[in-house]
Amino acid sequence: MPISYQVGTIDDYLSRICEQIQLTETQFLTAVKRYRIVGEWLTETETHLDRLGPEIFPQGSMLQRTTIRPMRLGQDVVPFDIDTVCRCTIDPYVRTSQSLYGSVQSRLIANADFAERNREAQDKLGTSGKCIRLAYTSDDFYLDVVPTCKDPSDSEGVRLLMCEPKRWHDYKKPIETWRRTDPFRFAAWLQARCEIRGVLSEKRIAASVAPVPPQEDVDVKAPLRLITQLLKRQRDIDFIADTCRPTSILLTTLAGRHYRGEESIAEGLETVLNGILSQIAMAGSRRIVVLNPADEIAPHDGGVEDLAAPLDDAAYGKFCAMIGKMQRMLAEAKAARGVPSLYPILAESFGDKVDRKSVV
Repeated sequence: MPISYQVGTIDDYLSRICEQIQLTETQFLTAVKRYRIVGEWLTETETHLDRLGPEIFPQGSMLQRTTIRPMRLGQDVVPFDIDTVCRCTIDPYVRTSQSLYGSVQSRLIANADFAERNREAQDKLGTSGKCIRLAYTSDDFYLDVVPTCKDPSDSEGVRLLMCEPKRWHDYKKPIETWRRTDPFRFAAWLQARCEIRGVLSEKRIAASVAPVPPQEDVDVKAPLRLITQLLKRQRDIDFIADTCRPTSILLTTLAGRHYRGEESIAEGLETVLNGILSQIAMAGSRRIVVLNPADEIAPHDGGVEDLAAPLDDAAYGKFCAMIGKMQRMLAEAKAARGVPSLYPILAESFGDKVDRKSVV
């Protein structure tokens, strides 16, 4: 059911900002078209990959409906990603992740267009070994294909194993070349956290070449998803030229853990920011620990991943400062009266161009 906010309120302006920062219909449809074309190529019959029964699914921000549009500041560009799972049927106790990575990559680059896009992505970003990246530079996005298989230790068959390139040259058994990932349980956890007044707004979709969930208008998007998008926008502005930055899953998890079901975007954002700052204060001179909720939902012998661990000291300090800045911004915005005083406050956090469009 659509949520309407009184015109001129902070919620009204925040919702308008969310309209400006999420993908346009053209960007969304273009991304979905690219995803389908790649998926159809990978699942084509009578290929060397076909015998592994590949299945294609969206994951990450597209699955969670928290993707934000590309942003440009001067010469710097923050593109968006389409994370695409290519799940194959193999035995990870027999076959290494490096072998599966090679099979998926060789199928992709058998297509001349994908081969060129892969080379371009490698020239710009290098090779991670965890995904095969295709660059769509003119559209300001990358499509990441993540080779995976089912985790045999998960009785429900939901958790996946993905490549762990750090172990490709140092392992005793093939299973040691894999690492666990659980994007579908994470998406289900986020959906549950989006609950307002005990009502869930949507259901999960699953299929062989699974469709990307449809683009949502801001007035029907769960407030938690909007709050997550605002956090990601602030991250993109503050960390635009940084190689070490808070990941989207870190920000999404923090938002989900501290959100308390508010219908108001401003009140929900305030709750989330206050919760994160309290967590930072409690950690003191130590670092906050942000456990991956999917690992808690379905425990395994690998323990629980700390999503904040990849941040180096400089990035962690900058992240803490970012949350504090957003809290001050929100307090000032709630106290502001009228567009002339509200505009510069919002523009500092979310960008002058976005906020100019949002307040007219």
